[in-house]
This record gives sequence, structure tokens and C-alpha cells, in this order.
Amino acid sequence: MEKEIKEILAYLDEIHNFALPKYRELPGVALYMEQVLSYINGMLSSLSPAESKPLTSFMVNNYVKAKMIDEPIKKKYQKEQVGYLIAITLMKTTVSMSEMEVLLKLDQGISPNKEKLYRFWSEVEGAFLSEASKKTTGRVESIYRRYQNDAKNDPQIATENARNALGLIAMRLAIQAQANKLLSDYIILKIGESMAEEEKEKVLSKSTSKNKTKEKK
Repeated sequence: MEKEIKEILAYLDEIHNFALPKYRELPGVALYMEQVLSYINGMLSSLSPAESKPLTSFMVNNYVKAKMIDEPIKKKYQKEQVGYLIAITLMKTTVSMSEMEVLLKLDQGISPNKEKLYRFWSEVEGAFLSEASKKTTGRVESIYRRYQNDAKNDPQIATENARNALGLIAMRLAIQAQANKLLSDYIILKIGESMAEEEKEKVLSKSTSKNKTKEKK
């Protein structure tokens, strides 16, 4: 169990020190699909211990089709698109595509400046990662100290106690994530309903206007 605890602490340290690239640090030249995948998957590799790649060409094509990002120009993706893909890749584990579409539609109203949008998102993402990893590190270090003391008397009991304590941490984090997702989902739902109602009114207004024009003729 000592090996696993050390690995968890090493991962938490990596998360705590992880930094997303600033907007000016994103590739300054347009990239082909494979270059985009290599760049983003390489940058996020430390956050995803699993072997599966967080971003694939299939995903990118779906995001383009859904108009979540602009279409590539001559099969090349610009800095702005790369920034959006980084954000979408990290958020897709907790936000569905339809919910993401709603959030992305708000971008223009929040700020037309893509650099400001990216900076806001990356700073919030970095702050939450740093804060969560710091708190969790303190708890795991406490478990590790207890494990080392218990192991002197009974290694088996020490392992069981450490495993149970780590399980409680994981459950706590999962419950917190689930609670946050419930609130996020509901707020996004209400925003989506408001947008749909507004679009419906626009369509109705256009239809009424056309009918009035026909009546005059």
C-alpha cells in the first residue's frame, strides 16, 4: 500500500503544479489535425493517467459539426480553435455536448475578446485544480503518516486502514463533484430554456411580420 500512497501523492503534486498555457503561449501557427491532437494530448497527459487519449480526431470533427468550434481553414486549426479544444477536452467529463453548446453560445455576450475568455477559463480551471489537490494532499499525507505508524505493529491492518481512508477521500470528492454537477446542470438547463424561448419569439415575430407584409400587398 505504501507504493500506491506515494503514487497518489506524486500525482497530486503534479496536479498542484500543473499550469495551462497562457493564450500567447498557444501555437502561433495554424496546425493540422494530427498536430492539434499531439499538442493537446501531450499537454494534458499528466492529468490523464489512463492510456486513452483525452482528445481524438472523431471528437474534434463532432465539435466542428456541432459548431462548438469554427471549421478549420484549409484543414488547419488556428490559436482560437486550439484554446477552445483545450477547454472542451477538460470540461467534457462533466458537461455534455448539448450543455457545452449552451455555454459556448454565451461567449459572445460575455466578451467578444477570445483571449480574455480563455484567460478567465484557464485561471478558474487552474485555481480549482490547485486548491483541490492541495486539500487532498494534506489528507493523504495524514493517512500516510498513520499507515507508517500502524505498519510497525501490523502491516495488514495498516493497509486496510489506509485503503479505507483513501476510499473515503475518493467518495468525498465524488460526492462533491456530483453535487456541483447537479447545480451546474440545472442552471445550464434554465439558460437553454431561456435561449430557446427567445429564439421561438424571434421566429414568431418574423412570421407575423411576413404575414402583415402580405396583407398590405
